[in-house]
Amino acid sequence: QLQLFEDEHPACTVLALHPPHDQTQLALYLHKKWWPLDDVLQTSSESRSGLQPQVQSIMERLIVFLLSQVVEGPGSHGEVSFSLHPPTETCKVLWKDGQAVGFYTIKHKRLCDSWSSRCYLLPVLDTVLVRRRCRRRGFGLQILHDFCSSFSSEEFLGVSSPLSSGMVAIRKFLQQHEEHRARLYEVEASGGWTQRRNIWLNI
Repeated sequence: QLQLFEDEHPACTVLALHPPHDQTQLALYLHKKWWPLDDVLQTSSESRSGLQPQVQSIMERLIVFLLSQVVEGPGSHGEVSFSLHPPTETCKVLWKDGQAVGFYTIKHKRLCDSWSSRCYLLPVLDTVLVRRRCRRRGFGLQILHDFCSSFSSEEFLGVSSPLSSGMVAIRKFLQQHEEHRARLYEVEASGGWTQRRNIWLNI
């Protein structure tokens, strides 16, 4: 059984099939039948293209889970380990040619974490994932542009620290978009002025 929500709310598990001595999932049990993983990550809906609005349905949540924990999950070719985002955060899935190729999550301004009760002082781009086979195609730049455009009225925006080696797209993005150089900060914790540094000035 795969637990889709880290905080177990709402309670939701999915049956997975894997070889006897290997935890690599091969198929999922959905709608009373077994589905190969790649089939679950595909859609026939023509409306699903590019970055879609906030993940809301259980099926969308399952797609994010598969991308972060199974297909490109911990131990997969040295990939960074991703925590499951709580329902209070925004997540957008990136679609290309009918396939889910990535996603990104946002911690919203004034959202308080459950550990310290401190609230975020600015919107923060928290996690970004693009499937390995789809990288170097400009999807990272597309995600950054979407994030900045979604908060056009905010003076400052954050990106969670530490920046991973896979986020080299930030440098290219700031080289192309001078107007965002003073806006984007690498932030820790809630993003107070002592917990942030300007990304462009530290490249």
